[in-house]
Amino acid sequence: MPFLSENLAALPGLSHAFACADDVDKPHDLFYCAQNHGATIIEVGQEHEAGVIAGDAVYTRTSRPIGIVTADCLPIFIGSETEPFVAAIHGGWQGLAAGIIETAFDTFRSAGVSVDDLQIALGPAIHSCCYEVSTPLVDTIEDTHGHLWRARPRPWSTSRKQAGQVPHADRATASHGEAWLDLSCYCRYLLGAAGINSAQIQTSQVCTYCAGPEWGSYRRRTDRSEQKKFQYSWISLGSSDSERV
Repeated sequence: MPFLSENLAALPGLSHAFACADDVDKPHDLFYCAQNHGATIIEVGQEHEAGVIAGDAVYTRTSRPIGIVTADCLPIFIGSETEPFVAAIHGGWQGLAAGIIETAFDTFRSAGVSVDDLQIALGPAIHSCCYEVSTPLVDTIEDTHGHLWRARPRPWSTSRKQAGQVPHADRATASHGEAWLDLSCYCRYLLGAAGINSAQIQTSQVCTYCAGPEWGSYRRRTDRSEQKKFQYSWISLGSSDSERV
């Protein structure tokens, strides 16, 4: 079953789903970018072909469903309380460090979107219970955004956190034990710097690595030689019943 965010579900005229890997019932006209872990955002209309245009964020004022393809990265959905506007952002650590959040919100403001009226959902992704990263990776995000969490909890830790999902599958086996990254926490700091307050954000507690086999996980399949799986998550203006096949 797909995961739904309560804050987005409460917005009239908006449909969304953070789908599991085995959910084939996605919109037939779903648009998604050729994701490349960068900081490019595009505005999409009805005519654009899916999977061709390079980018990691997309927004629309049309009824065209837009989405994100993930297998551990953070899917970020955005809807407005006051205007026809939805957006989807692919939140891998590289894109976050490259400035995808800053670029997206600068673009939204330039397009006349009221940032104060936005609701944001951070969907299922790998969590710090399973996301072991290297010291050079930590150095990169510290050099880029470390000023955002000075005197506050860092989005990474040298101590491994417990899994948030119970019951859950086996967690990732630590290999080097250098650091554990919380992608959602990292993203929330970036959203805060972009002018979003915590009341506008809802975060899924589902870890794609250890919450169960219904979630595709690049890290898990690498560790355990599993079949390749992805999640196609989507958001749209309009009824899901009319846009799903």
